[in-house]
Amino acid sequence: MSARPNLPLNKQHGVALIMVLWMVMIMMTMAGTLMYAVKTETQLVTYARSTAQARSFAEAAAHYTVMQLFLPADKRELKLGGTASTWTRDGYGVEIRVIGENGLIDINQANRELLKKVLEALAVVDQEAEAVLDAIEDFRDPDDLKHVNGAEDDDYKTAGLDYGAKDAPFERIEELQQVLGITPLIYQGLARYLSVNARSSGINPMLAPRHILLLLADGDEASVDEYIRKREEAEGAWVQPPFGNGLLDSTEQPVYRLQLKIKALDSENAYFEERAIRLLPGHNPPFITYFRVQQPLSSQF
Repeated sequence: MSARPNLPLNKQHGVALIMVLWMVMIMMTMAGTLMYAVKTETQLVTYARSTAQARSFAEAAAHYTVMQLFLPADKRELKLGGTASTWTRDGYGVEIRVIGENGLIDINQANRELLKKVLEALAVVDQEAEAVLDAIEDFRDPDDLKHVNGAEDDDYKTAGLDYGAKDAPFERIEELQQVLGITPLIYQGLARYLSVNARSSGINPMLAPRHILLLLADGDEASVDEYIRKREEAEGAWVQPPFGNGLLDSTEQPVYRLQLKIKALDSENAYFEERAIRLLPGHNPPFITYFRVQQPLSSQF
């Protein structure tokens, strides 16, 4: 058998060059992948570090807020009712918004008319609204008597749920997610309006954020904005709004909801959190935080 003839020298060089080029391409791809991974990891570490620093500053901002809340109303630099106040320290700036829980609607004590207004603001109306209202009442009342459009234990069982109506007051707003007929979208809307800590059937307008005042004013933005202006000028003195008759209350529990938007002065990235606190005069520390969560900026009061 004759030996296979060798390739010409120029063809051998061509094959070697192609192999070298392929190896170079593979090495460049691997290097690019490694660089991307290192860059991504660096960004993750930087984000984690900046978030941890922002959370630490949020704790300082919460203590500053508590200090302000203990001052007489006319001595505070802080505004209530969801109006932004600013505080700068150690290279960070924070936008602080505070509302009193009595500026929200107590899910356990609010009357049906007020809750119906909330649902209307969320575009839940007519039969769907009646079903939600009845289901809420069946969930929180102590009996097992079903409202016309409501839901008791058998209805939850029929829906394939392994729990029934609580037949007791709501202890946390999150329990609304267990009420038959309340979808995640409806819950997200309700959570901005409702509280379990107000312990009052009415709303204190001095503590209420703008979206609650709009509810009381049937959407009259001009009246609400004028009221907010007068409220801020009053420096804590009571200002009676020209709307909300029969739905107002002057109660003020020492329970507040805070929103903190924090930015390093040399950065455009913002950390945003919401927390609920209760003041504890005479204690150390003088408050407790019973709810704290990082939030998207879209959930701002």
